[in-house]
Amino acid sequence: MGCKKNIIKLLLVVFNVIAVIIGLALLGIGAYSKYEYGDVLAITDSAFTSIPAMLMIIGVLVFILGFLGCFGSFRENRVVLIVYTILLVLVLMGEVVAIIISMIYKGKIEESVEDGLELKVEGYVTGIADDIEIMDKIQDTLQCCGIHGPETYTNNTEWLKNHSNVTVPASCCGSVTERDPIRRTCKTSNDLLYTEGCLDLTTHTLKDNTGLIIGITMGFIVIQIIGVCLGCVFCQRIARDGYKEV
Repeated sequence: MGCKKNIIKLLLVVFNVIAVIIGLALLGIGAYSKYEYGDVLAITDSAFTSIPAMLMIIGVLVFILGFLGCFGSFRENRVVLIVYTILLVLVLMGEVVAIIISMIYKGKIEESVEDGLELKVEGYVTGIADDIEIMDKIQDTLQCCGIHGPETYTNNTEWLKNHSNVTVPASCCGSVTERDPIRRTCKTSNDLLYTEGCLDLTTHTLKDNTGLIIGITMGFIVIQIIGVCLGCVFCQRIARDGYKEV
């Protein structure tokens, strides 16, 4: 009996070491998504914007729970392990919610991105500083121009009030030397002009990364379910052998 208990204890300790690593991984994934795709997320529905933050919060919680589980396992403290197991179940529920939100909105990404881009382009041509900054970063990062291509600007009445029909934002051109630093534009005749629209590239980027996040999180859920089972079994062993005080 004691041997089985020690094996379960060892497995629980190993699991919680893994949980600490998982927590750091979730935190890293959330932070990377926020840093790398923050501007892309900024043009979409608020539900997308909340996903990186949700992953970071879950990562921190899993990281803390990993240490709590290690402490409870080493000290064989049933109360701590019960609290640990309950909190782990709550975190699992949070991860399931995050996956459900991601899956629901994954099918609406293109519509959400198109609506967001239309608003940002409208703000860009009318001179709204925040929209200019976001669109410039998106066009520079994804190497795209406008919603469906350069014609987003060259056919835009508001844009043509202050620019010619052969110029687009400077961020639509790959060559810095071909950009007009004063008017912040470049010519459509530039060989390094980005001809692909941002809608398709942004949609593919978000779908690919949303799918990756869903897959990783589902993998973590399976591992954490094992942790919940180990916690419950170890609590029962402690109760059977007699409660051990801290």
